[in-house]
Amino acid sequence: MKIGFFGGSFDPPHRGHIALARLAMERLGLDRVLFAPVGIQPLKRDRAEAGFSDRVAMTRQAIEHEPGFELSLIDAPRADGRPNYTIDTIRSLRATLAHDDQIFCLMGADSFLSIGKWYRAADLLVACDFVVAARSGFDLGRLTAALPGAISVASCDVAEPGALVLCLHSPARGESRLYLLPDLDEDASASSVRASLHHGAREPSALHPAVAAWIHEHGLYRNDENA
Repeated sequence: MKIGFFGGSFDPPHRGHIALARLAMERLGLDRVLFAPVGIQPLKRDRAEAGFSDRVAMTRQAIEHEPGFELSLIDAPRADGRPNYTIDTIRSLRATLAHDDQIFCLMGADSFLSIGKWYRAADLLVACDFVVAARSGFDLGRLTAALPGAISVASCDVAEPGALVLCLHSPARGESRLYLLPDLDEDASASSVRASLHHGAREPSALHPAVAAWIHEHGLYRNDENA
């Protein structure tokens, strides 16, 4: 099977997340996409504004009627309080799958630009294949420039309609493929959604109505002025 792993804060989950996962599923023929809210993001000093249980509930509602999308708790907060490192999560996920199942790590281009700062980035980049989606006009050269020095890039002899494919290689670690989807048609971001909610918006257009209702009912993302 082809398994998409989509980790992130989902603080909150929005239509951009759904559009990215749909695009990856369509272009690469993924059988499932696992949405995995993260306990603690290593690169974010501050914790997510919404608690883990709220982010899990919102993610479940956002994907409830999407065929092939599933909620995963594999990136739940660790018992020892340490951050959740993606390399550890991918290896834990691999242990639950059949030997010939493929894992594709999904993310937006903006997130991928920080990949060189991720924990054991070179190991992570060859631990599974990656699918990176960008909006039209994004300079895809920035993605290859973001790779750590231990990873070399070459063109791949792979035909995937609607995707650009690069081979990533590390002499000491192995190789993988990076699939670039250059035409994501949704520009929502969690930060812009939170900003809208901070200013009193009840149902930003980027939110699924059930997610917006959960936020309103539980008083999430309010500031002192609109509480």
